[in-house]
Amino acid sequence: MTTPPTTSSDRSPARAADAPRAALAHSSSGPRAAGSRHDSQVRYFGSNLKILPGVTLPLQSMLVTDTERALLISPVGTPEEAAHIAAAPVTLIAPSLLHHLHLPAAIERFRPVALWGPPGLAHKRPELGPVHVFGVDAWPHRDLLEVAVIEGAPVRNEVVFFHPASRTIYTADLFFNVREPEGALTSLAMRLLGVHRRFAAAKQWRRWVTDRAAFTRSIEEVLAWDFERIAMAHGDPIEDRAHDRFEIALRELGLLE
Repeated sequence: MTTPPTTSSDRSPARAADAPRAALAHSSSGPRAAGSRHDSQVRYFGSNLKILPGVTLPLQSMLVTDTERALLISPVGTPEEAAHIAAAPVTLIAPSLLHHLHLPAAIERFRPVALWGPPGLAHKRPELGPVHVFGVDAWPHRDLLEVAVIEGAPVRNEVVFFHPASRTIYTADLFFNVREPEGALTSLAMRLLGVHRRFAAAKQWRRWVTDRAAFTRSIEEVLAWDFERIAMAHGDPIEDRAHDRFEIALRELGLLE
């Protein structure tokens, strides 16, 4: 576990507040995953995130629960999300170095038993308090949710999650699938990223990946999972040919052989 430094000089500037919208909550449960001790459910909650004036992205959290615990990835801070957090102990999760906007409010509201994040989060947001680090500390919920740190892109330090019971992976920023961009400036931003109205990885990943071998090893770890669905923070889920489309999107950028 990483204890943040006492100084907050490296605190990232506040990002624009999100605009609430109707929650997109989907309930999904499946057969007990191999090796798991509990049945579980996964739900998603939606909001809007204003990146810049005129640029708004959909933002979606993932909540995984069983009878004993709740794991909330990238909280969005809506009443609908809060209403589904039961009395079970809550673990809050930042899935990348960019997905932490709503963590302070979530910490205040839910009083989590633990906060998890990627390498570098404690340094970037020291005011969050102690952070358990993916890839460094032992993840205690593997029977419920598997994780893979996407190495080789330290500016992002993305973490991908796999919920075996629903055969779903969740990613914060590895892919986008925004089919109905809100406004002309959002459409322009999506075009600049190379993800306009389609499932794709932002072309900036070519620059963010600085260690191709480490990145490839991490992606191969994700592809070894038996997933059928891709959920993401920004956009609609992929419900068909998920494995193939995952690989195709990264090959398009030259990030997979």
